[in-house]
Amino acid sequence: MQNLAKFNAMINPFELVKTIDFVDIGCSGFLDRKWHDLLSLLAYTGFDPNAAECQRLTNQSHPYKTARYLPYAIAGEKGRKTMYMTESIYCYSLLRPNYAWLNRFQFSHLFEETGIDSITCTTLDALASEQGLKADILKIDSQGLELPILKAGNSLLENAFCLETETGFIENYLGETTYGQLDEFLRPKGFLLFDLKYYRVSRKNELSERGRHQPLWCEAVWLFDFIGQEQKPTQEQALKSLRICKALRYYDYGLELGRYFNKLGIISSEILRYLEEAENWMTKPTPPKSKIGKLLSLLPKRINKRLMFGLQELLD
Repeated sequence: MQNLAKFNAMINPFELVKTIDFVDIGCSGFLDRKWHDLLSLLAYTGFDPNAAECQRLTNQSHPYKTARYLPYAIAGEKGRKTMYMTESIYCYSLLRPNYAWLNRFQFSHLFEETGIDSITCTTLDALASEQGLKADILKIDSQGLELPILKAGNSLLENAFCLETETGFIENYLGETTYGQLDEFLRPKGFLLFDLKYYRVSRKNELSERGRHQPLWCEAVWLFDFIGQEQKPTQEQALKSLRICKALRYYDYGLELGRYFNKLGIISSEILRYLEEAENWMTKPTPPKSKIGKLLSLLPKRINKRLMFGLQELLD
């Protein structure tokens, strides 16, 4: 009876989170499986400069709490810019491909130019001011523009807890943000690196199918360090950060944050007791319900994107 009373006295902080604001720059394709535990909570805003693609996504069903797709190109400044179109739609960029470098690798044909377009760009700061855009999680896949986007997005970055970026280790585009530059920018702002996923590409020679290959870019997950920055978030921000830690399985950091929030009087001792029970952090993964979702969940992200449209048409 004593243990039951203790259990009843604890409060589940994860159930107190009703909405998480998720901003996705470069939103074609499905979200990676690591976000699946949060899908029903996400107030999702996706950006893609292709208006037809945004309309297609708007017309589809989605797993989010709310979803909107906006046909804006996000950049480091507002105004008209040149979009370099390539053989692969997923390689389009406001930066020109670095052909002298890329031509040394097997996938260089994906970056071959097929034309240019003039598009209107805006910034995250402008959207925050004009439309009240905000983000607890900010995901950027912008083909080399991560740093200028973040520098012109402080309104969102200063309130975000989680950031996912995709950056090259070398300039695959001319003037591309590299991982080293992004790390140098984010660390002073209080973001800690929590995950790094490498993508390797083989060179054009007889040994391309053998041995190990050079990593050309990576996906990184960063979380804000409230403790190291000695910042006191609101209770809503604190609870959202705990829920994100649970979804991404950073349990030890979540507990460390929980104790810090309790020390500051942001969360109660009852909530802290709940967080100190290891089993309360564990989440059984929910398998995708649709055939397309089951198939795509088994594939790497890049293959997932390329096959998405064909598989959807086939299964429909």
